[in-house]
Amino acid sequence: MTEKPAPRRRKAPAKQPVVVLEAQLEQSIVPYDENLLERARTQWQFGDWQSLAQLNRDTLQHHPDRAKLALLAAAGRLQTRQDGEAKQFIRLAQDWGVSKKILTQILIAGVHNSIGRAAAIGNQQHRALQHFENAITIGTPGADRRLLTQARINQQHSQLGLPPLTLSAVSPAPTFLRPPSFRVTTLAEHNLGEAWAGNTINTVIFRHHGILTHGQTQYTAFYVDTHTLRLVQRDLVSDTIKTHDIPGEYNLRDAHNSISLGIDRQGHLHISYDHHATQLRYRRSLVPSDIASWSDERPMTGVHEQKVTYPTFILPHHEFPLTLLYRDGVHDKGTARLKTFDESTQSWSDHPQAILSGSEQKPWTSNAYWNHPAVGTDGSLHLSFVWRTHTLGEEQRINNINIGYACSYDNGLTWQTSQKRPYKLPITQVNAETIHPVSPGSNLINQTSMALDSRNRPHIVFYADDPNGVPQYQHLWFDGKVWRHQVVSNRTQAFSLQGGGTLQIPISRPEIVIDRHDNVYILTRGNHTQNRLAATFLPTPNYPYQANNIQIVSEEDLGFAEPIIDRERWQQENLLTLLLQHNEQPNHDIGDRPVQHPVSLIDIQFNPAR
Repeated sequence: MTEKPAPRRRKAPAKQPVVVLEAQLEQSIVPYDENLLERARTQWQFGDWQSLAQLNRDTLQHHPDRAKLALLAAAGRLQTRQDGEAKQFIRLAQDWGVSKKILTQILIAGVHNSIGRAAAIGNQQHRALQHFENAITIGTPGADRRLLTQARINQQHSQLGLPPLTLSAVSPAPTFLRPPSFRVTTLAEHNLGEAWAGNTINTVIFRHHGILTHGQTQYTAFYVDTHTLRLVQRDLVSDTIKTHDIPGEYNLRDAHNSISLGIDRQGHLHISYDHHATQLRYRRSLVPSDIASWSDERPMTGVHEQKVTYPTFILPHHEFPLTLLYRDGVHDKGTARLKTFDESTQSWSDHPQAILSGSEQKPWTSNAYWNHPAVGTDGSLHLSFVWRTHTLGEEQRINNINIGYACSYDNGLTWQTSQKRPYKLPITQVNAETIHPVSPGSNLINQTSMALDSRNRPHIVFYADDPNGVPQYQHLWFDGKVWRHQVVSNRTQAFSLQGGGTLQIPISRPEIVIDRHDNVYILTRGNHTQNRLAATFLPTPNYPYQANNIQIVSEEDLGFAEPIIDRERWQQENLLTLLLQHNEQPNHDIGDRPVQHPVSLIDIQFNPAR
């Protein structure tokens, strides 16, 4: 989620005279080969460079896909050492409008193919296979890697006069041929009906909680339309569903305005919704464990409740009451505050001091965006966060900086670093512990997730640029002495976080859960999975990342949705419930459509191989 100030107006260019040219009414139609592009793509996938190198300008210039064809013709000439002609066809492709993305993919894939051929000549079979696989993955993302890599190997070996090579003969086996070392089992699925899907308001990752379990009852909520907020109650014993609608006026045009749920020690539900630096909207259920009767909207304490965003309920634990963490302020001038609920008086109270703040910094203010908070078995409360300050450049590049950390053993009254050193409150960008430095403008995403292992050590997942400027998923964890870090994806497509509102981003923010054996599972959705929800497995104790250790959780195309999980049920049973819905997401929250798609709950189980 990103926000921005009002854009600056630019001076309109001076008007130029318009010259109208008379066009001929009759134009000649030049025939072209309708199957040429598909044939050329297949030749590229197989590595039939000689055929691609025979494509000439006269054949391509009247074809509607001439830009892509010219690029493939250049690829064939590069592999057959016709560098001069290759450069001419690259310029043609650019002149004819080929996208920079496709141009980069094909050229980088060609480099991998050339290195693979050199390795094959040197009898370095495993190295050759890795580069041929990389060529296929980069040039045709989402294609059948095994099938096309085998076809590419056969063609290249034939061209080089080398004997045929099968994938099974390569030792050690390439990563993508090894079976995943875990399985995902779907145990149950419930369709909850159609609901608003014009943006990601029902599936933004920072809903805390979007789903929660209390005893043997599970709760969730979502917006059906601009007048209907629906509560869902699921009996986990009988597996039956009840719903209740709260009528009202809800602003669904801004995906920040999501719904968060909490529950107090008497079993009353609490719900907060529809905020983006606006007045607190909050209700409490009138009857424990019941979704059918609610209070009117009410304040909590009335203090610092005029510019509320990201209400985050921290459930009661270790004699601590229900607690609300929220932002008071705006995207680049915000303060994180806490309130706690007293069941005996049915009233809220404010913590004496803010915990995170950049609102008083000079000359530039800032705001701390926290990841999902995590509670340890010892009662510890853990927060990780990034700092947001002013945007960068005319393109208004999002400026999230560094990853910080803080831990509290008294429900947020006092805080300390990972090295047990006390903080002076509020924690600011100046005195915060930086556990992983990220430079300005590096596509560091805000508001991801964190979980604790059996030793109450935090694990954080996020994405940010790799050295090549491509956003990659990353895993950051504390081993008891130092923070460790690794990249856990192989993405090849760059994008940039810039502008305001909710962005249309090709990948979701990552979610994380850790099982009772300390295995890590990272949940993501994006163009790397054809917009399906997937899980990446990092086995304990060293959490090695392997590209084969990813499994599709649901075959449904989720559009731009992010993973919404039931943390409480996972802690109780190591069984994960997810809320799924296909969502659109207009860039900058501009131009949403009033579409609806089904909302569903699914229960899954992760089964590591033994």
